[in-house]
Amino acid sequence: MAEPLNKFNENITSETKNPTDVIQQGMYYNLFSEGMDISPNLSEVYELALAYYESKILTKKELIKNSAYFVKVDDEFTNHYFICTGDPVKIPEYSSSRLKSFFINNQFRTGYSTHGLFPYRGKFHPQMIKAIINIMGLKPGNTILDPMMGSGTVPVEAALMGIKAIGVDSSPFCRFMAQAKCDALKIKHKCLDGLIDKYESIFSNFNSCPKKINVQKDLFFKNNQLSEESDSEKIFNLIFLAFLDSEGYAQRSKRKSHIEHFKSILERYITAVNKIAVVEKHLNITPVQTILQQGDARNLDVENNSIDGIIFSPPYSFAIDYLKNDLSHLKYFEKNISKLNKSMIGMRGKSLKEKYCIYLEDMDKVISECSRVLKKGRFCTIIIGTNDSQLSKALKIPKENVSGLNKVVIDIGLSKGLSHVRSLPRQIVGMANTMRQEYIVILKK
Repeated sequence: MAEPLNKFNENITSETKNPTDVIQQGMYYNLFSEGMDISPNLSEVYELALAYYESKILTKKELIKNSAYFVKVDDEFTNHYFICTGDPVKIPEYSSSRLKSFFINNQFRTGYSTHGLFPYRGKFHPQMIKAIINIMGLKPGNTILDPMMGSGTVPVEAALMGIKAIGVDSSPFCRFMAQAKCDALKIKHKCLDGLIDKYESIFSNFNSCPKKINVQKDLFFKNNQLSEESDSEKIFNLIFLAFLDSEGYAQRSKRKSHIEHFKSILERYITAVNKIAVVEKHLNITPVQTILQQGDARNLDVENNSIDGIIFSPPYSFAIDYLKNDLSHLKYFEKNISKLNKSMIGMRGKSLKEKYCIYLEDMDKVISECSRVLKKGRFCTIIIGTNDSQLSKALKIPKENVSGLNKVVIDIGLSKGLSHVRSLPRQIVGMANTMRQEYIVILKK
C-alpha cells in the first residue's frame, strides 16, 4: 500500500496551489463567476448551494430580474436588492435589541415585501423559496402549486416573479392570511394614507364586534367610506390581519396595551405595503394574480398534468399544535373548530405513534395528488423536518433505526412515479428541542 499512497501524495503536491493565492481568492472565486455579488449574511451551506445552482441555471437577465441570492451582476443591481434594501421591517421602539438585530441581519432573507406581515410559526425563508422556484426552471407564465401554503410565502414570491400560483390550505385562517399578504402586493401607493389616524376607531369597532369575519368586514365598510380605486377589500384584509396580529402580541406581552400593539403593528404593515408598492413601480413589476383556497391537500381540486412546479412543507404537527396555536384567530373564520382536525394533516390520533401512522397515510395521498397534477419532466420540492428522537420514543425503537421523514417522503415519491434528484440539509433555528434539521427534497416526475 505504500507505493500507491506515495504516488497519490505526489499527484497532490504537483497540483497544489500557492496557499496565499487560494486564501486570498476565497471560496466564492471558485463558486461564482467574476462580477456576481451574493447577498450579505449568506453563510449556510444550503444557501451557497442554491446560489450556485441559480448562477448555473439562470441567464444574466434572469439573474438580475428574479435571482434570490445575488445583489449585483456585472455592476447591475438585481431586483432582489431593490426589494430588500431601504429601511428594514418597522418594529416598535420598545422591541428587544435581539428582535431588532434579527430583522436587520435577515433583511434579505425574511424581512422584505409582505412576508413580514404576521409572524407565523414554521414559515419558509422567502429567499430560499425564490431560489427553489428558479432552480426548478419555472418561468413567468408558468403555474406553481403549494398544497399546504400556510402563511403564503410561495404565492407571494411567485406573484412578484410573474409566476401564477395556486395555494391550498385546510385552515381558513391561513387562507385569509395568505390572501392578505398577496392582496397587499396590489394595494396602490398612498391608498393607506390617513388610516393610521383612524386606528382608535378601527380598533374599537374590531374589538367590540362579534368574532366573525363577515360581521367585522361589514362594520368596517360601513364606518370607513373607501373609494372604488382604493381596493377596499384588500385594505380591510390588511388591517384586519394587523388586528389579529395585535391580539397575539397582547396575549404574549403585557408591556403595552392591546390598542398600542395594534397601532404599532398597523404602522409596520402600512410601511411594508407602501415600500413594496414604490419598488414595484420603480422596477415595473405587476404582481401576478394568485388563486388561494381552503381545501384538502389529499384531494386537490386541480386538473391532471396542469402544474409546472410544486413546493410545499408538511406541517410540523409533532412539534407544533397548529390548531391550538391558531385557536384565537380561527374562531373568526370557523364555527366548528373541532372538524378542522379531520383535514389537518398530522393532527389526528391520540398517541404520537397513532398520529405518525395516520400522518404517513396522509402523506401518501398528498404526494400521490402532487404526482397526478404535475406535468411530466417537472419538479416537486418538499421541505421537511426530521424528528428522529421523538419518533424513536414513540415507536420504541433505537434512534438509529428510525427512518427520517426526508427518506420517507422520497420512498413515497418513488412509489408514485417520481424520481429523487437531490436533497439539501439545512439547520432549523428556534426548534432545536424538537427538530434540529430539515431537508429540501427535490423530486421529478
